[in-house]
Amino acid sequence: MPEIPVADGDLRAAVRPFPPAALSPRSSSPRNQKLLDGYAASIRAWGDVVATHFRPVPGHPGWGYYGLGGHTEDEVRPIAYAVLVNAFLSEASGQPWMPETRRRLALLEHCAAALRYLTQAHVSGGGRCVNGKPWGGQWQSAMWARSAGLGAWIAWPRLDPPLQLAAARMVEHEADRFLRQDPRNSEFGNTGAEENAWNAMALSLACNMMPAHPRASRWDEAAKRYMYNSISVAADQQDDTPGDDGRPVNRWVATVNAHPDFTVENHGLVHVGYLKLTMGELIECATHYLAGERPVPKACLHHVPDSWGVLLRCMDWEGAPIYFGGNDWKVVHTQNEDVLLYAGLSLLHNDGAAAYLEQVALDTLSRMQQAEGGFYNVRRDLEFGGFAAARLIACFVAHALRGPGAEPVTAEQFNRSASGVASLKFAQAILHRTPTKFSSFAWGPKRMALAMPENGNWVVWPHFASYLGLVDGRDSSSKNARLDVVCPVERPGGFSVIGRLIRQPGDLCHEFACISPPGDWQIYIERWTAPSGDRLPPRETGVIGLEYPLGQNTRQLHGRFGTMLAVGTGGTQAVRAIPSDWLNVDDRIGYVIRRQAGRPNVIRFHDETGGAGRVPQLQEWLSLAGDPDAAPSAGPDWSCIVTCLNRSAAQTAALAETISFEIRSDRAICRIPGLEIVADFGALTSGWRGP
Repeated sequence: MPEIPVADGDLRAAVRPFPPAALSPRSSSPRNQKLLDGYAASIRAWGDVVATHFRPVPGHPGWGYYGLGGHTEDEVRPIAYAVLVNAFLSEASGQPWMPETRRRLALLEHCAAALRYLTQAHVSGGGRCVNGKPWGGQWQSAMWARSAGLGAWIAWPRLDPPLQLAAARMVEHEADRFLRQDPRNSEFGNTGAEENAWNAMALSLACNMMPAHPRASRWDEAAKRYMYNSISVAADQQDDTPGDDGRPVNRWVATVNAHPDFTVENHGLVHVGYLKLTMGELIECATHYLAGERPVPKACLHHVPDSWGVLLRCMDWEGAPIYFGGNDWKVVHTQNEDVLLYAGLSLLHNDGAAAYLEQVALDTLSRMQQAEGGFYNVRRDLEFGGFAAARLIACFVAHALRGPGAEPVTAEQFNRSASGVASLKFAQAILHRTPTKFSSFAWGPKRMALAMPENGNWVVWPHFASYLGLVDGRDSSSKNARLDVVCPVERPGGFSVIGRLIRQPGDLCHEFACISPPGDWQIYIERWTAPSGDRLPPRETGVIGLEYPLGQNTRQLHGRFGTMLAVGTGGTQAVRAIPSDWLNVDDRIGYVIRRQAGRPNVIRFHDETGGAGRVPQLQEWLSLAGDPDAAPSAGPDWSCIVTCLNRSAAQTAALAETISFEIRSDRAICRIPGLEIVADFGALTSGWRGP
């Protein structure tokens, strides 16, 4: 049955004032003031971008929208985010970054116009979007309504009564949907974690924005239920640890949306991005309680610190986790959204490592935004930019109300704390982080290895075919290859993985080993065999993604061929064949390639001219181990790639003269300075000997 309507006057009266201190803080801490100023400057720069995209609705004075103005996710979200950004910039005051009075009035006008458009087009308003369809009651509409509703709450005293009422009805309608609806329950393939968390955002906003509403306590209870069932694991249902409202955890949790190692799957991947998304949404829920001047529920951090432990093991040096299982969204420089995790963990969990990363990420996202002309990355659209700005507003509000947070650790302390080997059994991955390298191997839905130098997210990007390569254009994912066996071993100071894939087309036997020993090395060894002695098809292995420095469009590639200038966006699209047994990228990372006796090696550079699709990130790549155009003879065919991290071109060239590769029946032996690497495909063992 539908909920009993609340009278118009009672609904408006149920809204409590947004705390002035959240918008006009007087910080006594220089560190907190620096953080506030950094967030505010970034939000204001984004507000300048947004202002150029405002569109009035013909025939409806005082209405406006951004983007296409339709009723779907890509169309409503930019408008909802713009309401929030304009509200924040129009109402924040008392700071040197504050917009001048005339600008603030224009921001308020645009905020109100977009809010009028959204509320009348919402199903609670009875109207339509410009495409003739209403929005609301949809898969993700609670998330969209939350952004617009938070903007309305911030600007509430300066909205006219009809607009106040319409905004409250919109929030009320979306929150009511989840009073009787069960949270999603899905562990594999497509987690329910982030969906439950974004629905909790609407509920937590409603109960804090309208505490006098007759259903406020039910919204509060539902918000906690949805938060507990976001990063939920099987063990929760036996956990009698005290939770919120006098209930143990096992009386809150009825789902499993994360693996026991606190990783999640989405889009068919073990997806770092959706783990981060869920964590951030839970922290955004916490900011609603802060703004409501109420204690933050335990539910807001349910398994967030545990998930944080996963992210620490794959954290790069500039404040963004590395996508060890791949990223179908292409964008990997995600400081603009990840900074909320660090701010929340610093403020709510007193985590010094998070406080350090918050400073790093804020600096990085500011440089990225400056390089992109006010946008937050190469994805120059209103939806993603608004999403990032909304998270920065949450950071600002939380710091304004809670102060600077934990004392940051130093860079050296952080790198020590993030270092080590992590075996993620259920994510089917093993990670090795040191102060100067990141190495990983994943054998889940996507099979791929990664090796990144210090600050390596600007050198290498996580190609889905990393190292294991492509056969006839197909990667080694579960849809293209059968994993016959895999043996990961965590070793003192590193890891080794050895296994066998049956690759399509042709039922090729692809045996592989990936070894990450101590020091700035990773060694990848493979053997290919065709069934019945057939000839091996052309393939490209030793694949690495080539990234460009922030704000730059060229890289220097070095090898036996000399030096080649790689151009990013622009130039001529081509596949460039480079005969060489070593390669160095811009004095940052080197690769030495060894083939079995008699096999020459060709490196291929897939030189693109630009990105494409919804996320237009340029994604060039190289295959390090390859044959000349003529197909090779029947197998077996062996290759070895020694990744020499944090090495110059001169150092890589010198190493190429010392690294050896030997084959003895089923065993391969690679000798690098100080270490002997062994991969035995007969015994399925691999490792190293040496100091």
